Amino acid sequence: MLRVIIIGAGVSGLACAIRLQELSKEKNIPLELNILDAGDKPGGTLASVEQDGFLMEEGPDCFITEKPAALELCKKLGLEGQLIKTNPGLEQSFILLKGTKLYPIPDGFYMLAPSRLMPLMTTPLLSPMGKLRAALEPLVKVRKDPPDESVGDFVRRRLGREVLDALAQPLVGGVYNADPDELSVAACVPRFREMELKYGSLLKALAARRLNTQARVSGARYSLFVSFKKGMQTFAQALASQILPESLWLDSLVQSLKPTGHGTWEVAAQGRTLEADAVVLAIQPAKMRPLLGPLGPEWDKLLSTIPAHDSATLNLGFRRKDVGHPLDGFGFVVPAREKKLIVGCTFASQKFEGRAPEECVLLRVFLGAEAVKDIKSRGESAVLEKVLGELKPVLHLKGSPIVDHWAKYEGSMSYFRPGHLDQVARLERKASETKGLYLAGNGLRGVGIPDTITAGQSAAERIGQTS
Repeated sequence: MLRVIIIGAGVSGLACAIRLQELSKEKNIPLELNILDAGDKPGGTLASVEQDGFLMEEGPDCFITEKPAALELCKKLGLEGQLIKTNPGLEQSFILLKGTKLYPIPDGFYMLAPSRLMPLMTTPLLSPMGKLRAALEPLVKVRKDPPDESVGDFVRRRLGREVLDALAQPLVGGVYNADPDELSVAACVPRFREMELKYGSLLKALAARRLNTQARVSGARYSLFVSFKKGMQTFAQALASQILPESLWLDSLVQSLKPTGHGTWEVAAQGRTLEADAVVLAIQPAKMRPLLGPLGPEWDKLLSTIPAHDSATLNLGFRRKDVGHPLDGFGFVVPAREKKLIVGCTFASQKFEGRAPEECVLLRVFLGAEAVKDIKSRGESAVLEKVLGELKPVLHLKGSPIVDHWAKYEGSMSYFRPGHLDQVARLERKASETKGLYLAGNGLRGVGIPDTITAGQSAAERIGQTS
């Protein structure tokens, strides 16, 4: 009998559990599985809410198919027929400039750098000097063996400050909700470092990539993103359906974790104590710290350097006639220099079908840690009013939303500082030296759904190798 406890019933924890069940059958080893989660539903941040005909996401609204783990798991669960792609014909996004104006992300600009120079030369988002500095990027000397540098330093070095402030910062911030100067190139955007080393220039590398993929949309290759007809909760429910009900313990905050004297682990949660041969921590590193920190100062030190911050989203449903903007794209991001509460806004009903009733539109606003702090001190209604005040001149809003729905997550966003991968390697090494302890979750080697699935499945494979 193999006894396993998984702490965390998000995507990573559920993917780990499903793979453990498969390995149990393959190896004919009986499995006693318990999944503990402090929340009241499985799936973590994957949650969809239906209200008055609006289908609103509280967490991720899609996943990328370029990394195969999520798509493969969908196929295994029989969900392939429920997947939908982004709506064709609207494949562009915008950047806010000077408080009220939205300008398209230059055609072919990919996260940090352009694949085509001409659209960059004609965008009003950069000054003539900013454009000239970006055009000189192929002449910038390659740094062969730098230490892991920040995304901010990397973009400034290769393309100049203006490209960072006007384009890269809001795009990277839209993914990680963090300052690029606090993010690691190696952990967050390793491909760009590889491009520099291989081609000597990001412009040359991305031009070659564009020719190979014929990707000619602004900001992202939207055809790679998929969701579900009935929302992302479809995926959470399908994952949870593979787990025996008696194995899933919700509303079960884990209070302590400690090794026993006979090679097993003891886990205390909500008044009960469980014992297991293996424990998987499928949670944020910041949430691992209270459990692993008491096991020794090295654990506490290693985990203290992977911070997490709060985030929030606000879904807003409007009558179409009350939104003056054509909504001819998938949304916009906001540079930090604009000093807005809003980090970005998705035109959710434009991006995916079935998100709003006829003659209505659904907007989804993204907010950072400062807004969450504001909500705690001033309340949701005050922050809602401020958000609407920022949106009104941008999207030419009239009247009030007919639906508004908040989702707030504390400590939900890990961000990867320079040196993050070295830190994670030390953490994983420490865990491998600790019998029966395995780390997964979305704060180690990736934040996307495919990354978290891979992390959970990898933990299951390692357990399988030792059983």
